[in-house]
Amino acid sequence: MGSANMLVKRLITQEKVNLIIGSYGSSLAMAGGPIAKREGTPVIGCSPTNPAVTLDNDFYFRVCFIDPFQGTVMSNYATETLGAKTAAIIQDVQQDYSVGLSNYFEKAFKATNGDAAIVAKLNYNTGDKDFSAQLTEVKSKNPDVIFAPGNFLECGILVAKARELGINVPILGGDTWEAEEFLNQVVDYQDIYFSTHFTAEEPVTEVSTTFLEAFAQKYPNKEVNAFAALGFDTYILAKDAIERANSADPQAIRDALAATSGFEGATGIITLDANGDATKTAVIKKVENGQFVYEAKVDPK
Repeated sequence: MGSANMLVKRLITQEKVNLIIGSYGSSLAMAGGPIAKREGTPVIGCSPTNPAVTLDNDFYFRVCFIDPFQGTVMSNYATETLGAKTAAIIQDVQQDYSVGLSNYFEKAFKATNGDAAIVAKLNYNTGDKDFSAQLTEVKSKNPDVIFAPGNFLECGILVAKARELGINVPILGGDTWEAEEFLNQVVDYQDIYFSTHFTAEEPVTEVSTTFLEAFAQKYPNKEVNAFAALGFDTYILAKDAIERANSADPQAIRDALAATSGFEGATGIITLDANGDATKTAVIKKVENGQFVYEAKVDPK
């Protein structure tokens, strides 16, 4: 993650930027964030969901929801909608995102179903392509659901292998699964669910429609996804903060971002809390007939 440190430092000290948009992932955001804080330059993350990204960093903000909410949403969906009483967890121990989200799911699931409800918790490493050992262990435990948040490439291979091994229980994941590369791996399978930030099937604001129309015009042959919408929201929030600050001064922009309330974005109405985290609705999608399909939405309580 050293490259994240170096790139953030270069943007600030050499390129002289007043505001940074990014990062996509929690690990990179957590690596670069302290540099931005030290230099007094505000950052808006698109989709880094680990709570530690903004913790004790007054200069880091984000337009996405965070993992405690996402993990609880998926735990409640597993219990209340899918009727699960037991679950197995498979996590990438090299990814803060995967480990953090797994822990929040585990905590919520145990709170609802008891400490014995997690029948297995197994690990793998980023870049792994063979998940036979983990899945054989999971199959022997016969859980009602599997929760396996992680990068879309590894998770696509993992989910497909689970189905090949005859594991037919619902498999759940997080927002990184909304990627064409993941869908290509699991296109022939069912009962695959994940949380995400946006769906074209249920526009939530007028800005949602504006974004969808612009995306379709620019990329007529591409399927819109949540990360495109989050990137759009990050940009228009940055523009809005600069205009509200009426200044290009980094501190003034930071203060305007901190005061964000009721901002209308493509992914919903965004209010930034005291930590700089967005309070907003989560969407659940599933794989059905070779496509990502809207399943439900969950509002924050």
